Amino acid sequence: MKFKVEVSYKPGVEDPEALTLLKNLNILGYHEISNVSISKVYYFDAGNEEEVKQVADKILSNPVIHSYKVEKLG
Repeated sequence: MKFKVEVSYKPGVEDPEALTLLKNLNILGYHEISNVSISKVYYFDAGNEEEVKQVADKILSNPVIHSYKVEKLG
C-alpha cells in the first residue's frame, strides 16, 4: 500500500524557514504575500497504516511543534 505523510508546524509555532522565505519574497518586491507556511511530504510503500503512523510520530515529527497527517493513496 502507498501512503502520504504531511508534516507541518502546529498553529502558533514559528517556522524559521517560512519566515526567511517571506522576508526574501518581500525584499524581491512580492509585497502582496503576507504569510507563508511550509510542509514536508513523504511517500511510503508500506504494509500497513499503523507502521507509517509510528514512523511519522517517532521519526518524522516532533510532537511538541509538529502535526502530521497520514493519507492512504489509491
